[in-house]
Amino acid sequence: MSTPEKLTFQPPHTLNPKEEAFMKNLSTKEKELHQLATQMLGSSYFAWKTHAFRAWDAKQKDMKK
Repeated sequence: MSTPEKLTFQPPHTLNPKEEAFMKNLSTKEKELHQLATQMLGSSYFAWKTHAFRAWDAKQKDMKK
């Protein structure tokens, strides 16, 4: 039986100020899910592409009106 390869992930992209504000508003469970996504998807994960971010962003735009 061969030794399983250890998966390595590239670090996630740096967050822009809007994404940082979004992350500050997440619950503990949501932050854990974000961490899992960054570990699993690595450099393919973008916070701004998530449904949660888009919903949060739309809510922020509505509040400014």
